[in-house]
Amino acid sequence: MDAETQILQEMDIQDVLREAVNNGILRVDEIAASVERMKREQLLSQHSREIWQDKKGMYLTYIYDENGKRKIRRRKTKEELENYLVKHYKAQEDAIYLEDIFNAWSSEKLLYGEIQRQSYDRYKDDYKRFFRKSQPICRKKVKNITEDDLETFIKTTISELKLTRRAYSGLAILINGMFKYAKKHGFTNISITQFMGDLDISRHAFRTVVRHKECETFSEADTPLIRNYLQNNEDIWNLGLMLMFQTGLRVGEAVALKPSDIGQNVLHVFRTEYKYREEDGTWKLAIKEHAKTDAGCRDIVLPPQAHETLRKIQALNPNGEYLLMNKGKRIRGNTLNKRISDICDKLGIVHHSSHKIRKTYGTMLLDHDVDDSFVAEQMGHTDVSTTRKLYYYSNRSAKTKQDQIAQAVMF
Repeated sequence: MDAETQILQEMDIQDVLREAVNNGILRVDEIAASVERMKREQLLSQHSREIWQDKKGMYLTYIYDENGKRKIRRRKTKEELENYLVKHYKAQEDAIYLEDIFNAWSSEKLLYGEIQRQSYDRYKDDYKRFFRKSQPICRKKVKNITEDDLETFIKTTISELKLTRRAYSGLAILINGMFKYAKKHGFTNISITQFMGDLDISRHAFRTVVRHKECETFSEADTPLIRNYLQNNEDIWNLGLMLMFQTGLRVGEAVALKPSDIGQNVLHVFRTEYKYREEDGTWKLAIKEHAKTDAGCRDIVLPPQAHETLRKIQALNPNGEYLLMNKGKRIRGNTLNKRISDICDKLGIVHHSSHKIRKTYGTMLLDHDVDDSFVAEQMGHTDVSTTRKLYYYSNRSAKTKQDQIAQAVMF
């Protein structure tokens, strides 16, 4: 390395430029002009609309104004039109739009640990789904969005995407969070709490999901078929499914269990599997040291049969970090879902996901008059009303129901 190169490497780039200007190698006005040209080209590159001439020789193009409406703009020369576009896109760079608010709000919640990575990924997917670029509200500056704009957007989205009440709750989470953040930072005057409280949406606006009860739980007739199959075909996956039938575990909780979680008569549940997206867009699975909810961190009381199932699992996997492992690798929740689906096909019964095992467990507890508070504890619910509303489906056979009615109706 020669002396000149060493000196240049030790100098700050600003010092290099300063020396070049002082020695007449570069002129300040030339540097400024070059930067200005680059900035102009960058701004013009944002304009994807065609520029054309009309019969009078005027140059025309389309732009979206700050209210999200498409406008035509015309100038006598192409340079004048490009000058206008440069100013237009420069003004947009200085503006704040809903996408900016969403990115700042969701990133802050992730940074402070208010949401987990899987929630952050779900928020991003929901934003893309609901806040489509074709929506006028997405092309308006946040400061110009009115309550009427917001109401129109919400009702249009419900109608166009045929949202259920559950899907709408995902939209409402984003709207509440984004507009609270926007108001806190001075980008809007809308009080979103008051707005959402006053918003009147008819229940008829939402798409109704028709649930076929025979698909929600394993029936009284199908349950012993599944039990017998699992008992006669014992491997690590089938034993994992058996344990879920005996405990009501979520599939993510089951595959996150470790030998140390087994108590004398209880199973300590506080971990779960979750899915998140890497920066390159690929999905990854990992274990989180906390259950799905606060109530999900619980001690499940084990029936006698579960002790035997756990013993068999540990016999197949005596040295594993996790209870459910195969060839040294942790079993993933999706493989248990596939296994129960395959079993249903083999037995010729209605297809069920692993979550229906959990619903069957909750239904069995309620049908056998287990105390409400104890049912909620076992299921990991804050209140038994959640179990009754979302997890209870009578799985009695038609004959059993007829017998029950005959015994109940005495006149």
